[in-house]
Amino acid sequence: MTAPAATTYRVVLGIFLRSLRERAGRTPTEVAQRFGWYGVGKVSKLEAGTVRLTEEELGRLLDLYDVTGAEAAKVHEFGGLARARTSAGRTPAWGDTYRVLEAHAAEIKTYRETMLPGTVQTEDYARALLSMSLTTPPAEVANAARERAARQDLLTADDPPAYWLVVAEPALLRPIGGGEVFRAQLRRLRELIDLPNVTFQVLPLEAGEHHALGTPFTLLRLALPALTVAYLEGLTDANYLDHPKATDVYALAFDRLRVTALDDRASAKMLDRRINSLK
Repeated sequence: MTAPAATTYRVVLGIFLRSLRERAGRTPTEVAQRFGWYGVGKVSKLEAGTVRLTEEELGRLLDLYDVTGAEAAKVHEFGGLARARTSAGRTPAWGDTYRVLEAHAAEIKTYRETMLPGTVQTEDYARALLSMSLTTPPAEVANAARERAARQDLLTADDPPAYWLVVAEPALLRPIGGGEVFRAQLRRLRELIDLPNVTFQVLPLEAGEHHALGTPFTLLRLALPALTVAYLEGLTDANYLDHPKATDVYALAFDRLRVTALDDRASAKMLDRRINSLK
Protein backbone atom coordinates (compact mmCIF):
# COMPACT_ATOMS: atom_id res chain seq x y z
CA MET A 1 0.00 0.00 0.00
CA THR A 2 1.32 3.45 -0.92
CA ALA A 3 2.51 5.40 2.14
CA PRO A 4 0.63 8.65 2.78
CA ALA A 5 2.52 11.84 1.99
CA ALA A 6 3.91 14.19 4.62
CA THR A 7 1.13 16.61 3.70
CA THR A 8 -1.38 14.03 4.93
CA TYR A 9 0.42 13.70 8.25
CA ARG A 10 0.39 17.50 8.57
CA VAL A 11 -3.40 17.47 8.23
CA VAL A 12 -3.73 14.73 10.86
CA LEU A 13 -1.27 16.53 13.15
CA GLY A 14 -3.41 19.65 12.78
CA ILE A 15 -6.49 17.68 13.88
CA PHE A 16 -4.55 16.48 16.92
CA LEU A 17 -3.33 19.96 17.82
CA ARG A 18 -6.74 21.58 17.54
CA SER A 19 -8.27 18.90 19.75
CA LEU A 20 -5.47 19.17 22.32
CA ARG A 21 -5.72 22.97 22.39
CA GLU A 22 -9.47 22.85 22.95
CA ARG A 23 -9.07 20.16 25.61
CA ALA A 24 -6.59 22.44 27.41
CA GLY A 25 -9.05 25.33 27.24
CA ARG A 26 -6.69 27.53 25.20
CA THR A 27 -7.86 29.96 22.52
CA PRO A 28 -5.95 30.60 19.27
CA THR A 29 -5.31 34.15 20.49
CA GLU A 30 -3.69 32.87 23.70
CA VAL A 31 -1.44 30.53 21.73
CA ALA A 32 -0.37 33.24 19.28
CA GLN A 33 0.43 35.64 22.12
CA ARG A 34 2.43 33.01 24.03
CA PHE A 35 4.56 32.28 20.93
CA GLY A 36 4.86 35.89 19.81
CA TRP A 37 3.08 35.17 16.53
CA TYR A 38 1.33 38.03 14.78
CA GLY A 39 -2.39 37.32 15.03
CA VAL A 40 -3.96 33.86 14.98
CA GLY A 41 -3.14 33.12 11.36
CA LYS A 42 -0.31 30.70 12.07
CA VAL A 43 -2.38 28.83 14.64
CA SER A 44 -5.14 28.41 12.05
CA LYS A 45 -2.67 27.24 9.42
CA LEU A 46 -1.03 24.74 11.79
CA GLU A 47 -4.39 23.28 12.73
CA ALA A 48 -5.40 23.13 9.06
CA GLY A 49 -2.17 21.28 8.25
CA THR A 50 -0.99 23.83 5.68
CA VAL A 51 2.37 24.76 7.27
CA ARG A 52 5.23 22.84 8.87
CA LEU A 53 5.84 22.93 12.60
CA THR A 54 9.38 22.61 13.94
CA GLU A 55 10.14 20.03 16.62
CA GLU A 56 10.92 22.81 19.07
CA GLU A 57 7.61 24.57 18.38
CA LEU A 58 5.71 21.30 18.72
CA GLY A 59 7.35 20.61 22.08
CA ARG A 60 6.42 24.08 23.34
CA LEU A 61 2.83 23.62 22.18
CA LEU A 62 2.54 20.29 23.97
CA ASP A 63 3.95 21.87 27.14
CA LEU A 64 1.36 24.64 26.85
CA TYR A 65 -1.40 22.05 26.40
CA ASP A 66 -0.12 19.91 29.32
CA VAL A 67 0.42 16.90 27.05
CA THR A 68 3.04 14.50 28.43
CA GLY A 69 4.22 10.88 28.40
CA ALA A 70 3.09 8.41 25.76
CA GLU A 71 0.53 10.84 24.38
CA ALA A 72 3.21 13.48 23.76
CA ALA A 73 5.51 10.86 22.22
CA LYS A 74 2.81 9.85 19.74
CA VAL A 75 2.20 13.45 18.69
CA HIS A 76 5.97 13.95 18.23
CA GLU A 77 6.00 10.83 16.03
CA PHE A 78 3.39 12.40 13.77
CA GLY A 79 5.32 15.67 13.88
CA GLY A 80 8.37 13.94 12.47
CA LEU A 81 6.34 12.38 9.66
CA ALA A 82 4.73 15.73 8.93
CA ARG A 83 8.14 17.44 8.55
CA ALA A 84 9.34 15.08 5.83
CA ARG A 85 10.08 16.68 2.49
CA THR A 86 7.32 16.45 -0.10
CA SER A 87 7.23 17.39 -3.76
CA ALA A 88 6.35 21.04 -4.19
CA GLY A 89 2.66 21.77 -4.60
CA ARG A 90 1.44 18.37 -3.54
CA THR A 91 -1.79 18.41 -1.55
CA PRO A 92 -3.15 15.51 0.54
CA ALA A 93 -6.05 13.40 -0.67
CA TRP A 94 -8.89 13.49 1.85
CA GLY A 95 -9.11 9.70 1.66
CA ASP A 96 -5.48 9.46 2.80
CA THR A 97 -6.31 11.49 5.90
CA TYR A 98 -8.98 8.96 6.81
CA ARG A 99 -6.62 6.07 6.13
CA VAL A 100 -4.04 7.44 8.60
CA LEU A 101 -6.67 7.94 11.31
CA GLU A 102 -8.11 4.48 10.68
CA ALA A 103 -4.68 2.84 10.91
CA HIS A 104 -4.07 4.37 14.36
CA ALA A 105 -7.57 3.93 15.80
CA ALA A 106 -8.19 1.76 18.85
CA GLU A 107 -11.91 1.55 18.03
CA ILE A 108 -13.87 2.08 14.82
CA LYS A 109 -17.65 2.36 14.66
CA THR A 110 -19.23 2.54 11.20
CA TYR A 111 -22.81 2.94 9.99
CA ARG A 112 -23.65 2.46 6.30
CA GLU A 113 -26.99 2.52 4.49
CA THR A 114 -26.59 1.50 0.85
CA MET A 115 -23.16 -0.13 0.51
CA LEU A 116 -20.51 -1.79 2.63
CA PRO A 117 -17.65 0.37 3.98
CA GLY A 118 -14.18 0.39 2.46
CA THR A 119 -12.64 -1.44 5.41
CA VAL A 120 -14.44 -4.68 4.49
CA GLN A 121 -14.62 -4.35 0.69
CA THR A 122 -13.12 -6.94 -1.63
CA GLU A 123 -11.02 -5.71 -4.53
CA ASP A 124 -13.73 -6.49 -7.12
CA TYR A 125 -16.47 -4.81 -5.07
CA ALA A 126 -14.24 -1.75 -4.58
CA ARG A 127 -13.38 -1.67 -8.29
CA ALA A 128 -17.06 -1.66 -9.23
CA LEU A 129 -17.70 1.31 -6.93
CA LEU A 130 -14.59 3.24 -7.95
CA SER A 131 -15.41 2.80 -11.63
CA MET A 132 -18.48 4.95 -10.99
CA SER A 133 -16.45 7.66 -9.21
CA LEU A 134 -16.52 11.14 -10.71
CA THR A 135 -13.17 12.01 -9.12
CA THR A 136 -11.03 8.86 -9.53
CA PRO A 137 -9.40 8.74 -13.01
CA PRO A 138 -10.05 5.44 -14.83
CA ALA A 139 -6.32 4.73 -14.95
CA GLU A 140 -6.17 4.82 -11.13
CA VAL A 141 -9.22 2.65 -10.40
CA ALA A 142 -7.41 -0.71 -10.31
CA ASN A 143 -4.67 0.48 -7.93
CA ALA A 144 -7.17 2.29 -5.71
CA ALA A 145 -9.28 -0.88 -5.49
CA ARG A 146 -6.25 -2.95 -4.45
CA GLU A 147 -5.30 -0.42 -1.79
CA ARG A 148 -8.85 -0.31 -0.45
CA ALA A 149 -9.06 -4.11 -0.21
CA ALA A 150 -5.70 -4.16 1.60
CA ARG A 151 -7.24 -2.18 4.45
CA GLN A 152 -8.85 -5.43 5.66
CA ASP A 153 -5.41 -6.37 6.99
CA LEU A 154 -6.10 -3.91 9.80
CA LEU A 155 -8.79 -6.22 11.19
CA THR A 156 -6.51 -9.26 11.34
CA ALA A 157 -3.36 -7.54 12.65
CA ASP A 158 -1.68 -8.62 15.88
CA ASP A 159 -3.28 -5.75 17.80
CA PRO A 160 -6.43 -4.96 15.79
CA PRO A 161 -8.93 -2.23 16.61
CA ALA A 162 -12.37 -3.05 17.95
CA TYR A 163 -14.53 -2.77 14.84
CA TRP A 164 -18.29 -2.19 15.10
CA LEU A 165 -20.29 -2.27 11.87
CA VAL A 166 -23.97 -1.48 11.57
CA VAL A 167 -25.41 -1.70 8.06
CA ALA A 168 -28.93 -0.99 6.92
CA GLU A 169 -30.54 -3.92 5.11
CA PRO A 170 -30.32 -2.28 1.64
CA ALA A 171 -26.53 -2.65 1.79
CA LEU A 172 -27.09 -6.42 1.68
CA LEU A 173 -29.52 -6.16 -1.24
CA ARG A 174 -27.77 -3.92 -3.78
CA PRO A 175 -25.76 -6.25 -6.10
CA ILE A 176 -22.76 -3.97 -6.65
CA GLY A 177 -20.49 -5.41 -9.32
CA GLY A 178 -23.07 -8.00 -10.37
CA GLY A 179 -24.17 -11.27 -8.82
CA GLU A 180 -20.81 -13.08 -8.71
CA VAL A 181 -18.85 -10.11 -7.32
CA PHE A 182 -21.54 -9.33 -4.77
CA ARG A 183 -21.80 -12.92 -3.60
CA ALA A 184 -18.02 -13.07 -3.10
CA GLN A 185 -18.19 -9.81 -1.17
CA LEU A 186 -20.87 -11.09 1.19
CA ARG A 187 -18.92 -14.29 1.74
CA ARG A 188 -15.85 -12.28 2.67
CA LEU A 189 -17.94 -10.19 5.04
CA ARG A 190 -19.21 -13.40 6.61
CA GLU A 191 -15.61 -14.45 7.29
CA LEU A 192 -14.72 -11.10 8.81
CA ILE A 193 -17.63 -10.96 11.23
CA ASP A 194 -16.38 -14.16 12.87
CA LEU A 195 -13.27 -12.30 14.04
CA PRO A 196 -13.31 -11.68 17.82
CA ASN A 197 -12.70 -7.94 17.37
CA VAL A 198 -15.56 -7.46 14.88
CA THR A 199 -19.21 -6.87 15.82
CA PHE A 200 -21.76 -6.86 12.99
CA GLN A 201 -25.40 -5.81 13.11
CA VAL A 202 -28.08 -5.28 10.47
CA LEU A 203 -30.72 -2.59 10.67
CA PRO A 204 -33.77 -4.19 8.99
CA LEU A 205 -36.03 -2.19 6.71
CA GLU A 206 -38.95 -2.93 8.98
CA ALA A 207 -37.29 -0.88 11.71
CA GLY A 208 -38.58 2.25 9.96
CA GLU A 209 -37.21 5.64 10.97
CA HIS A 210 -34.16 5.94 13.20
CA HIS A 211 -31.74 8.55 14.55
CA ALA A 212 -29.16 8.41 11.72
CA LEU A 213 -31.47 7.97 8.73
CA GLY A 214 -29.76 9.38 5.65
CA THR A 215 -26.46 10.02 7.46
CA PRO A 216 -23.82 7.29 7.11
CA PHE A 217 -20.79 8.01 9.27
CA THR A 218 -17.75 6.56 11.01
CA LEU A 219 -16.46 7.22 14.51
CA LEU A 220 -12.73 6.69 15.07
CA ARG A 221 -11.40 6.65 18.63
CA LEU A 222 -7.65 7.00 19.04
CA ALA A 223 -6.01 6.07 22.32
CA LEU A 224 -2.87 8.15 21.66
CA PRO A 225 -3.49 10.99 21.51
CA ALA A 226 -6.85 10.61 23.23
CA LEU A 227 -9.18 11.73 20.46
CA THR A 228 -12.48 10.79 18.82
CA VAL A 229 -13.24 11.88 15.25
CA ALA A 230 -16.53 11.64 13.38
CA TYR A 231 -15.98 11.13 9.63
CA LEU A 232 -18.59 12.00 7.00
CA GLU A 233 -17.81 11.45 3.33
CA GLY A 234 -19.17 13.23 0.26
CA LEU A 235 -18.56 12.96 -3.47
CA THR A 236 -15.59 15.33 -3.53
CA ASP A 237 -14.41 15.73 0.06
CA ALA A 238 -15.00 14.72 3.66
CA ASN A 239 -15.65 16.30 7.04
CA TYR A 240 -13.65 15.43 10.14
CA LEU A 241 -15.44 16.51 13.33
CA ASP A 242 -13.49 16.24 16.58
CA HIS A 243 -15.24 18.65 18.95
CA PRO A 244 -17.03 16.70 21.72
CA LYS A 245 -20.27 18.59 21.02
CA ALA A 246 -20.31 16.89 17.62
CA THR A 247 -18.71 13.52 18.38
CA ASP A 248 -20.98 12.97 21.39
CA VAL A 249 -24.03 13.27 19.12
CA TYR A 250 -22.65 10.69 16.68
CA ALA A 251 -21.68 8.37 19.52
CA LEU A 252 -25.23 8.58 20.90
CA ALA A 253 -26.68 7.97 17.44
CA PHE A 254 -24.51 4.87 17.01
CA ASP A 255 -25.50 3.51 20.42
CA ARG A 256 -29.16 3.91 19.52
CA LEU A 257 -28.60 2.29 16.12
CA ARG A 258 -27.16 -0.75 17.88
CA VAL A 259 -30.26 -0.97 20.08
CA THR A 260 -32.58 -0.70 17.07
CA ALA A 261 -30.63 -3.17 14.89
CA LEU A 262 -30.78 -6.95 15.09
CA ASP A 263 -28.30 -8.50 17.51
CA ASP A 264 -25.11 -10.05 16.15
CA ARG A 265 -26.47 -13.61 15.95
CA ALA A 266 -29.66 -12.60 14.15
CA SER A 267 -27.62 -10.34 11.85
CA ALA A 268 -25.28 -13.20 10.92
CA LYS A 269 -28.29 -15.36 10.11
CA MET A 270 -29.72 -12.63 7.86
CA LEU A 271 -26.39 -12.40 6.07
CA ASP A 272 -26.33 -16.17 5.62
CA ARG A 273 -29.83 -16.10 4.12
CA ARG A 274 -28.80 -13.38 1.68
CA ILE A 275 -25.71 -15.32 0.61
CA ASN A 276 -27.75 -18.48 0.09
CA SER A 277 -30.33 -16.58 -1.97
CA LEU A 278 -27.59 -15.57 -4.44
CA LYS A 279 -26.53 -19.13 -5.28
